[in-house]
Formats: sequence, structure tokens, C-alpha cells
Amino acid sequence: MKSAAIYLIIGLIRLVSFLPLPAAHGLGWLIGLGLWHSRSSTAKVAMINLKLCFPEESPEQRAQKAKKSLIALGKTYAEMGMSWMWPIPKVNKLITQVEGMEHLQQALNDDNGIILIAPHLGNWELLNHFFRQHLFMTVMYKPTKIPALNKFIFNTRKRVDVGLVPADKRGVLSLFKLLKKKGVIAVLPDQEPSVKSGVYAPFFGQPALTGKLIGDLARKTPAYLLCCYAKRLDDGNYAVVLKPANEEIRNEDAVVSATALNQSIEDCILDCPEQYQWGYKRFRLQPEGRSSFYK
Repeated sequence: MKSAAIYLIIGLIRLVSFLPLPAAHGLGWLIGLGLWHSRSSTAKVAMINLKLCFPEESPEQRAQKAKKSLIALGKTYAEMGMSWMWPIPKVNKLITQVEGMEHLQQALNDDNGIILIAPHLGNWELLNHFFRQHLFMTVMYKPTKIPALNKFIFNTRKRVDVGLVPADKRGVLSLFKLLKKKGVIAVLPDQEPSVKSGVYAPFFGQPALTGKLIGDLARKTPAYLLCCYAKRLDDGNYAVVLKPANEEIRNEDAVVSATALNQSIEDCILDCPEQYQWGYKRFRLQPEGRSSFYK
């Protein structure tokens, strides 16, 4: 991508940050409808994923869910200006509900460290704002290949005052060290890893290559396992939801561990399935002998 296009994208994000949130959501609604009616690749992937994960539903039900998920994705895009550019106190005021605060309090009282498991559900950027009010956490950060965009994203996330470590071997080692010191880390659990870094485990009944990192971290530390997401409410504000994850994630068997992790993610998604990132090729890599679903 040329540098001029990158600066245009950054400029658009800054421009959208000046919009009132309802207007930004209206823009996101238009983006989502555009993705749906243009039969974009994102829309096609969403329909494939929903057919795999909800085979009991009718095509019409899945289409409606896919359309809503693309609108939610459009709103998430349009919220970047708010999440990254608005004054932090102003962003914090948008979080009007917290479900499961007692679980976070229990984790803090235990003082054994915390592993925050945050799937791509709702507006995951808002979680940085929420948790920074209660603790200091460290997240893995994968730099983009474009220096200008990388610098922009890094600075906007860093302003919330969270720790950032690279998504490589050095970063993984840092996470283990932080947990041994009873720190708090956050990991995205639903991105497809390399074959070497994952195992196949069922996700909504389909084999999905699932990362082993969270299981490895959980087995080697007594850290509290806490799922979290920020769902968009009908009034335009947000609710942060906190749920203890399945303790079988600590199982020595990597497949059992990954299965428990995916079950925990499913439990979160079923709360607001239309706000999940269904347009991601979650089942891209398949076990030997199975064809790709995305042709």
C-alpha cells in the first residue's frame, strides 16, 4: 500500500473522530451494508462460517445474522476514531454497564496474576480503556509492515497506558515472566496460529487450528483465566462482560486444553453472535485430507 493511501486512512480515522458517536455508527451502518450488498469477500466468508457453525439454522436466518455482523463490523471500523482519538475520560463514560465485575474483583483478590482472554467480539479496543481503570496489563502487539501506520496504531494504543510486547518468541517469554510476577496479560484467542503453534480443536463443531499459547501460560502459572468482551448496546453505549474461562484450559493434553478454550469463546459469542467477526477465515487451515472451505 502506498504511503499516500496510508496517510489518507489515518486522516479519515482522525476525521471520523470528530463525529458524534451516533453519526459514526450511522457511517458504520453504511459501511456494513456496502460490504453486504456488494457481495464482498468478507460477506462471502461470513456466510461460509455461519453455515459451518450454525447448520441448524435456515439460509435466511444465517443471511440475516451475516448482514448484522457486517453492520457491526462497519460500526467497529467507524469507532476507531473514538477509541483511539477521543479523550480517555470521554471514552470511559461510554461504558455504562459491567457484567461479572465480581469475577475481576476475585481475580484481583487472588493476586496470582490474570490471563485476559479477549475474542474479536464487539469493540475489543474499548477493553483497554476499561481495564486500565482497574489494573495495568500487557498485550501482545504485532507490528504492521507499514511504518507510518504502525507508528500511528502503536501511539494510539499506548496512550491508554498498557504494556506492549511483540508477537514473537521474545514477546511470549515476556508474558511468562510477567505472569510469574503476578502480572496481568491479555491475549486474543481466536486468530489462526501457525501449524507449529497450534492444534486442531472443535470450534462450533468444526476443526479449527487453535493456538496453544494460552494453554501453555495457564498450565505453568496459577493465573486467573478471565474471558472478556465489550458488546455494543441498543442505545449506542457499551457493556463490558467478564466471565471465568473453562479451567480445562490448564489440561496437559493440548487438544483438551484448546477445546476448552474454544468452548469458552463460544460461550462469549453466543451472548451477541451478530457482533462477532464472522468475516475472518477462521477455518482456513484444515487437517490433512480436508479441503479448504474458502475457495
